[in-house]
Amino acid sequence: MGYANKARGTEAPKAAPKPLTVDMSGTRVWTAEQLPIFDWCRDGKGNLVVVARAGTGKTTTIIQGVTYMPEKSILLAAFNKRIQMELSSRITNNNAEAKTLHAVGYMLIAEYWGRVQTSKGDDRAFDLVRTICGKDIPFTMLKLVAKLHTKGREINPYAKCGEDLIALAEQFECEPEDFWRHQGYDLRYICENAYKCMELAADSNKPKTGIDFADMIYLPLVKNWAMPRYEAGLVDEAQDMTPAQLDLFLKVIKPGGRICVVGDDRQAIYGFRGADSAALGRLQKQLKAKTLNLTTTFRCGKAIVARAQELVPDIQAAPTNGEGTITVLDSDELVNAAQPGDFILSRLNAPLAGYAMQLLRAGKRAQIAGRDIAAGLKAAVRKLSKPGMSVDTFLEAVEEWRAREVKRLTILKFEQRVALVEDQAETLFHLAAGATSLRAVEEVIERLFTDDGDSPDYIYLSSVHKAKGLESRQVFMLSWTFRKGRNQEEDNIYYVAVTRAKDSLVMVEGGGKN
Repeated sequence: MGYANKARGTEAPKAAPKPLTVDMSGTRVWTAEQLPIFDWCRDGKGNLVVVARAGTGKTTTIIQGVTYMPEKSILLAAFNKRIQMELSSRITNNNAEAKTLHAVGYMLIAEYWGRVQTSKGDDRAFDLVRTICGKDIPFTMLKLVAKLHTKGREINPYAKCGEDLIALAEQFECEPEDFWRHQGYDLRYICENAYKCMELAADSNKPKTGIDFADMIYLPLVKNWAMPRYEAGLVDEAQDMTPAQLDLFLKVIKPGGRICVVGDDRQAIYGFRGADSAALGRLQKQLKAKTLNLTTTFRCGKAIVARAQELVPDIQAAPTNGEGTITVLDSDELVNAAQPGDFILSRLNAPLAGYAMQLLRAGKRAQIAGRDIAAGLKAAVRKLSKPGMSVDTFLEAVEEWRAREVKRLTILKFEQRVALVEDQAETLFHLAAGATSLRAVEEVIERLFTDDGDSPDYIYLSSVHKAKGLESRQVFMLSWTFRKGRNQEEDNIYYVAVTRAKDSLVMVEGGGKN
């Protein structure tokens, strides 16, 4: 039994799963782990937590289970739009609907305010700050207050005062620099005004700027609009949800309605953005739920499963899985070895940018996951550049910014933020290599980064966070970027990366000599 299971109260099976079993209809073969889940869906009492390891057929099991549920209104709460669309396309029970929790929140808001537009960019967040702080607030401070009150609405909607936001301010780097503190814009100013913005968001009527994604979770909770409406609910990827999202989910289920929480505590890798990594264990106790497990992966070859078992002992390969291979490759050989359809996974983004440029120069088609990353990089280019600036001068500005930020964040002991700054700076260096202008740098960023998902026509380079939920026949892991053994979340990241591979896992060694 894995130690994480003990810590969070989820139970792993003490013995290997029973052989594959035919369900009641005789038309599909299901495992002995899936059948008890279907039994609960048909007529089970109380609530259920399903701990589903990587590649264990979680989505297929959810879809099949919902077909048996007798309730007249069933919510399948999905972590993101991609999962929601997949669930929606496969649901056959007309009484069930798949929604993201942001969509649920929007639906609840619309019931009170009617049709409401979605705010463009930061319009909603900035409008709240200017109303509270005045239109003359320096733009740098406006952005800090806006960022903090947005995080507050997303993660800590029940804050009672500015002091309740201090931890968020530290976590998400909303602390003003020395220059601004000397001007009177200290941490207390940021937190108190961010809290006032949250109060204003909760007290105001339908905003002219529209609502943003934070409002979709925040307003139904603080305005008590999240009223019971579903007879049953299933929440997928619970370990990736914030406490506020999970609270919204629970509030829309009718008293006595059945709840099923599905997730993998060992795929909890979003703690840095406020996800409730202990959600499964916490909800199991809160809901007094029965626990069932899906531990048999149908995705990964047996050798790959053996590697995953070093961190997650209860994951097992299905008897029908192939043997799989794990090999080692020198980093200098990666560009020649990678082929369309392969994944290249990294803990950091900078090595991905470097390899993407090498692949393009070698005539290979490559894309990097993450339009949001592209937006951040382009914003950095514009922030650190000046009209007419050469690429070389820009890179000097990047280096000065990196040194300044690393020094400041090191003093504050924000280790994770230091790593992000280093990563963004290195990414910009890789993308600017050989560029003739800053406009050309932005064009490279625009061309390389995508949110369209993996394509068999491209080599897909991705951070582990962006690759979660995806799989490939062959996966290259940039070994030196991982931090296995440092803490639980880092171990989880390694486990998620390993379990993206179906047939071939290639550990790329060499320290990133690209």
